Amino acid sequence: MATAERQGRLPREREDHFMRLPGAQVVSTRALLMVRENIRAAIEARAMICIYGQAGRGKSLAVNTSLRELAPKLTRRIQFRARPSTRDLRHELFHALGLQGRPPAQPIEFDRMLRGALEETHVLVCDEAQWLSKMWCG
Repeated sequence: MATAERQGRLPREREDHFMRLPGAQVVSTRALLMVRENIRAAIEARAMICIYGQAGRGKSLAVNTSLRELAPKLTRRIQFRARPSTRDLRHELFHALGLQGRPPAQPIEFDRMLRGALEETHVLVCDEAQWLSKMWCG
């Protein structure tokens, strides 16, 4: 996992495309522009959005490129192993949000800390969300 991703930040531009093609440029296709406008609307509405499609079609590239333009300082990446527990979710948010100190031992204290931190606007990106269990996806 790239250092930028572990710290919850957007990856470097050269890491956007899985082939890491030197000198490659992003082309603003209709799909990319649509993703950017949908993300912009979701940020303004403080809402949730799901970008989905077949593997290798540029979803991550479109999201990263759009967020680098729209909300680079607000964006935090979260990533989970298969079937994360509530504890896993709390700890991943704690680290992605850059909270100081040690994570609280008691769930109620942990939730209170996270709710306080999430009162500020953040863009949380969960790539590869298929690893989440049905508990998180509704």
